[in-house]
Amino acid sequence: MKCLFLNIAFLCLSLATFSQALNTHVSKPEINLGERFEITFSVQSDDPIDSIVYLVKRDVFVAKNSASGEENSVSSDYELEIMSPFSDTSYEEKGKHIWKGVYEVTGWDSAYVVIPSEQVIVDDSLLYFPKAIIEVAAPLADPSKPIYDINEEFTEVDDAKNFIGFLKENLAWVIIIAVVIIGLIAVVLIIKRNKKPLKELSLRELTLKEIDELEKSKSYEQNLKEYYFDLSIIVRKFFSAHFKERMLDKTSSEIELLLSKKGLEHSTVEVVHKILNQSDLVKFAKSEPPVSDVFVITNDARRVVVEIASLQLNNE
Repeated sequence: MKCLFLNIAFLCLSLATFSQALNTHVSKPEINLGERFEITFSVQSDDPIDSIVYLVKRDVFVAKNSASGEENSVSSDYELEIMSPFSDTSYEEKGKHIWKGVYEVTGWDSAYVVIPSEQVIVDDSLLYFPKAIIEVAAPLADPSKPIYDINEEFTEVDDAKNFIGFLKENLAWVIIIAVVIIGLIAVVLIIKRNKKPLKELSLRELTLKEIDELEKSKSYEQNLKEYYFDLSIIVRKFFSAHFKERMLDKTSSEIELLLSKKGLEHSTVEVVHKILNQSDLVKFAKSEPPVSDVFVITNDARRVVVEIASLQLNNE
């Protein structure tokens, strides 16, 4: 008996501390096939609701088919078609904090439809909305009115006559459209005939263009280290494409040795050494050469590209 009292007291205490009330409401107790109605889920709380997590249905709301018209007597699934997107809102009324979510749905088969217990997470607590039931009924036939078969009648149309009639009625527009189309085709053909093919730039021209664009960007004013690094990469890419060998992952000394083996003049190798060495100093030794040196080293890079591209080198 003592245990029974304790259980009852515990139950009363838990009910007193539970501050949320959940409800499921259908806007009509009964509808005809295809008639719309609303399903409203609501949460009412004495305290502010921090978060609501509800899994929204898309296109179809899966309910249950009740053979006896009772909520607990369900059999197969019953699909209610969702007619408009789910909408929800939160507000405060008379000291209560309320959340409501609404579906607008309809049914297409006669049945007692049970809205199942939907899950919702309120402030990290898993709760369930109560079930609800609605009757979807077929409209009753009026015995005082006769039932007629649906007779479909079709009129055959002569396609040839129809097309000729269309041309006669719209001859002016047809001529205008035809002239416009022919004119557009002629213009396109003339443009194609007169259009000069784009000249494909050589490796030398492409590299010099990259150097010019780098210099015009004046990036050395914001980041001198980045400018020297970009210039070094342009030169290395030129070497890689020209000699058909990997250069980006080689050290400056390895590149100078390879260029010497390719038969380049000592003066050209010295200029390459100057470009790569200056880039390494700025990158690793945090050297800060004056702006005048930037222009000198950039012109040296142009000179190296022009000299190497114009030489018939021995790649052995």
